[in-house]
Amino acid sequence: MKNTTQTKQNNKKILRAILVGLIVIAMIVLYCVGSFAFIYAEEKNGIDLAAQGAAIYVGESNTYFWEYQGEQRFDPASITKLLTCLIVAENLDMDQVVTVTSACLDLPATWNFLVEGEEITVRDLMYLALLESHNEAAKMLAIAVSGTEDAFAVLMNQKANEIGCISSEFHNSHGLTVPEGNFATPKDVCRIAKASLENPIVREICETATYQMPATNKHPEGATLHTTNLFLEGGKYTGSTGEISVAAIDEVFGGKTGTTVQQVTTMAVGCEVNGVDVYICIMGDTVDLRYTDIAKLVAYARANIQPYQVFEKGTEFEGRARVIEGAEKYVDAVAGEDCIINLPEGASPALVMVEPVYDETLTAPVNEGDVVGQAVVYLADEQVDSVPLVAVKSVEKGWIFSKIGLSNMESAIILGVTALILIVLIWILAVRAKNKRAARRKREEKIRELALRQMEQEESQRERGWDY
Repeated sequence: MKNTTQTKQNNKKILRAILVGLIVIAMIVLYCVGSFAFIYAEEKNGIDLAAQGAAIYVGESNTYFWEYQGEQRFDPASITKLLTCLIVAENLDMDQVVTVTSACLDLPATWNFLVEGEEITVRDLMYLALLESHNEAAKMLAIAVSGTEDAFAVLMNQKANEIGCISSEFHNSHGLTVPEGNFATPKDVCRIAKASLENPIVREICETATYQMPATNKHPEGATLHTTNLFLEGGKYTGSTGEISVAAIDEVFGGKTGTTVQQVTTMAVGCEVNGVDVYICIMGDTVDLRYTDIAKLVAYARANIQPYQVFEKGTEFEGRARVIEGAEKYVDAVAGEDCIINLPEGASPALVMVEPVYDETLTAPVNEGDVVGQAVVYLADEQVDSVPLVAVKSVEKGWIFSKIGLSNMESAIILGVTALILIVLIWILAVRAKNKRAARRKREEKIRELALRQMEQEESQRERGWDY
């Protein structure tokens, strides 16, 4: 009996221990699931995102509408190829035939579509780079432009700075991680996306969901290329948890994906939202939620961006730009581009004010179209945009008198009046001299006449023999 009781007690202890163990395991699992979900998505500036950095950029106003860690530097991965193809489009003929070299095939951890000795056009290399993100295609394009990828990287950083990317750094054309590091911020990537997708060649390629590449000497049957930007037509891809479906988004007209070897993803898209072009970037995202995050940001832009056209390109404003040392003292200016701002819901257009500010150091010569000032746009006393004011005509350097602030017209008038005064003075002097000569001749004639009379009188006296 005693043994039976002892056995029951032991069984209860075992069951209790098993139960406690299950509870502990369940709590650990719940904690891990909660933590995993937190890592995947959390509220960031009002939007649940897995991305560690993101930005929404309105192209027409060149303003950032929304951002989260927009100036944080991340690995851009293959969205680097947008910048690469922009430079290529500006420097090479699309029909130029390139012969693939071994230099472009020497890439770590990457699958090469191209074959050494393959003859292929620049256009098809760009399709390979932008649609299916072939790294060797991007490197071959870089070599075609600059001879080496290092030399091309110099062009990349110059171009990035030119379009306003002050926090980015590129060391290769394809975006593969390198020891020295490729870096870009979400805000900079938005600018790169805008500049790239405004290029008609890059835009056409990025708008393409499927491309039939023609035959080459190494691919006699050609190839069918499919974009990784599934927002164009919708589609499926394999994530960490299996197959994931992506619905097409009508507003999206182009973009580029990127993924590091650590499966950290990036993406940049251009989309038309409520009549304006908007550029969206996410960085430091997951494979599973990259498309979800972009879709959330597109929806947020759609719901909140309310474009309001303040003025059109060519609009005139009060005042004129002062030109130093110019043939003319002033030049008229007009808006160099349209001005479209986001008008917050409920805000009245009456709150929008525009103040023209002209360059006070503008010096001749000035060419037609040169920027001579800014039209600064305020919304309720807060500056929200500025648009360049451009000269409507050219102003040449003025004559020497322009150094004292006189225009050529004023100089001509002053010179003309001065010349007229001199002419009048000369005429007066000439008339006076003429009158003096006439008076002198008259006096001389009178003297001669008197002398002649005197001579006649003396002669008459001699003839008469009169002494008186």
